[in-house]
Amino acid sequence: MILLALLLLLDAALHAFLVYRFGTGDRANMPFLIYAVIDAILAIAVFAAVPYAVWVTLVLSAIGLVGLTVTFNKPQRDKTLDRAIWGADALVVVCAAYLLFFV
Repeated sequence: MILLALLLLLDAALHAFLVYRFGTGDRANMPFLIYAVIDAILAIAVFAAVPYAVWVTLVLSAIGLVGLTVTFNKPQRDKTLDRAIWGADALVVVCAAYLLFFV
């Protein structure tokens, strides 16, 4: 659970850094700001062992991963942070699925 919470914090930090770097003036960056807040809240919930927090984490991270994959080439900017966020989201999904189905 602590690893999942740390991965969520990393994911939230990457989302926040992308918004900091490219700003909120571009509408394409607003979902990143929303997911930064959601990931931070989920990290606190997972760390506090709130019931169903891992399920919510799995669902929301999977939706974010699919959304990022679908809209990957729309923004005209450097994609390095987008790739890092995609990787962190994938790790969160794998870790949450492991905790739910194999532990």
